[in-house]
Amino acid sequence: MSRRPVSYSYKPAPPNLLPVFEAVAEAAAQAEVYARAAADFAAIGDARGLGYSLRSAAACLMTASGLADELRPSRQAGERAA
Repeated sequence: MSRRPVSYSYKPAPPNLLPVFEAVAEAAAQAEVYARAAADFAAIGDARGLGYSLRSAAACLMTASGLADELRPSRQAGERAA
């Protein structure tokens, strides 16, 4: 059985949100760097480096998450977030 290719139509981000998307991408990329370093520190048994790298990765993810909240549509009075 063959599958048909799935096509997704993504709308480009509005120009006023591009800096937010770029900041999220940068924070996520930095979190990846720290997470890879944490894996390396864990492999060699360096608890101090592991702790620092994990805290730094978590901080980067929190930053990315906070920025991503800015991309959600604003809520009207009385509406709840999904």
